[in-house]
Amino acid sequence: MAFSELSRPWSARGHSNPRGGLLLCHGFTGSPQSLRPWAEDHADRGWAVELPLLPGHATTWQDLTTYRWRDWYEQVRAAAIDLSDEFGPIAVGGLSMGGALTLALGEDPELRGRIAALVAVNPGMTLTPVAGIAELLAPVVPTVAGIGSDVALDGVTEEAYDRTPLRAVGQLRRLFRRTRRGLGDVTAPLLLATSSQDHTVPPSDSDLVAAGVSGSVERLALPRSYHLAPLDHDAQRLFEASARFLEQHVPRRSGDAR
Repeated sequence: MAFSELSRPWSARGHSNPRGGLLLCHGFTGSPQSLRPWAEDHADRGWAVELPLLPGHATTWQDLTTYRWRDWYEQVRAAAIDLSDEFGPIAVGGLSMGGALTLALGEDPELRGRIAALVAVNPGMTLTPVAGIAELLAPVVPTVAGIGSDVALDGVTEEAYDRTPLRAVGQLRRLFRRTRRGLGDVTAPLLLATSSQDHTVPPSDSDLVAAGVSGSVERLALPRSYHLAPLDHDAQRLFEASARFLEQHVPRRSGDAR
C-alpha cells in the first residue's frame, strides 16, 4: 500500500518545560501511523515524545526481509538512551511487536535506571508453530497475507504491508522468544493493556507477560477494540490510563515543580 506522512518518524521535542521523555514503538509490518494518536495525545500533555520508524518498515516488504530483530531493537534502544540522556528516567510504550520491544528494553541491564515505566498494548509473545520453519519456507513461499488493520472502528485503516514476508516472521519469532525468556528481568512498573478480541495477538500473550515480569503490573481491559487499540474505540481510555500511569511512575526532572 502507499504510505503517507503519518507513517514517517514523528517527534515532539519543542516544549519549553517538558514533563519527561516518552518513547513509543510500533508493530511488525506497520508504521508510526498506528501510534500517532497516542503520541500526539501525550505530546499535548507536555511529554517529549519520540516515535521512530523501525528499519524495513513503511517501504516495501522486500526491504523488511533484509533486517534482523536486533536492528529493530537497536533502533529503539538508541532512542531510549538519547531520551534518557536528556530527560533522566523515561517511559517506553509499544503495541504488538512494539510491546515486545518495550519489554525487551525493560530487560536490558544497561538500561536499568533509565526506564521508569512501561506501557505494553497487546504485546506479542508467541506465534503459531509454523513460524518455527518460516525462514525455511521463505525461499519457496516468500510471503503470506498481511496482518494489518485489525480494527473494530469502521473506516479506520492501518498503514501496513499488504503481504507478510516469512523471512521477517522468523526474526519476529526470535525477538518474541528472547523477550519471553527474559521477562523476569523486567522490574519497572508496567501498564498492560489488552483487547478482549484480538485477531493478531492472542490475549493470552498478555497473561504470559503479567505472570513473567518481576515488577508491578496494572491491567487495563480494552473491551471495544481489536488489536490496534490506539486507533480503535478504546483509544481515549488507553490514553487516559497511560497518562495517569506515567504521571504516577515517571519522576519529574529536578527543578520541574509543576
